[in-house]
Amino acid sequence: MEYTLITGATSGIGRALAIEFAKRRHHLILASRNTVKMQEYQKEWLAKYGITVVCLTIDLSSPGAPEKLFAACQDKTVSVLVNNSGFGLGAARQTEQDLAETDRLFQLNAGAVLKLSMLFGREMQKRKHGYILNVASTAAFQPLPYAAVYGASKAFVLSLSEAMHMELKDSGVGVTALCPGITDTNFFQYGKPRVPGFLYKLVSPELTARRAVKALYQKKIYLVPYFQHWLIAQISRWLTRRAAASLLHHIEIFRKRVR
Repeated sequence: MEYTLITGATSGIGRALAIEFAKRRHHLILASRNTVKMQEYQKEWLAKYGITVVCLTIDLSSPGAPEKLFAACQDKTVSVLVNNSGFGLGAARQTEQDLAETDRLFQLNAGAVLKLSMLFGREMQKRKHGYILNVASTAAFQPLPYAAVYGASKAFVLSLSEAMHMELKDSGVGVTALCPGITDTNFFQYGKPRVPGFLYKLVSPELTARRAVKALYQKKIYLVPYFQHWLIAQISRWLTRRAAASLLHHIEIFRKRVR
């Protein structure tokens, strides 16, 4: 029996991805801190889709957690890995951010993705079959003033995924970076961004998940699932990196003034 392992699968894009795989009759391993939600979905998806759902309670930002998750899956064949867990901090200068929270963010958004991709990627390479979907962001394409480490962590995920895609493509293993723009999830715990819809549309996690799974099986190197978001992400191609950073800096200053 083969499984799809999804981290952070109890809400937002992670939950939408889990449902998309469940519709395709994938047996699932859910890894999250939210045991109650996982158990709810376990019962619901067993009844609705007739699949096996394994729940593993774990905080992937804690030391050694990726290795513990890998060890817990050794009696199962993981053919699809989805690295979705991640979070952001409130908008502020990096020097004003909490050091412990910044470290936790980087460990979860980047460190756990690296370790899980390596550990499960090795097993897939041996079997000459498998897929890895790493959730990055359109924030990966340019510097992100006032969310510096979040942007940097997602740039790391994008670069890592693109490199691993090329390294493993002849081994029967597909690696894809998913780079969503602003999506209608609880990620925006500090308030949804004040961006006019005609400039930057807030899209559903379900649309993102459908297009992500399709791109994964097509073994695309990366995907921005909504054209308008892809277009905005190309700002780093139109401008110098300094100009792009300066533009985003002034946009954030303007947003603070109109709140």
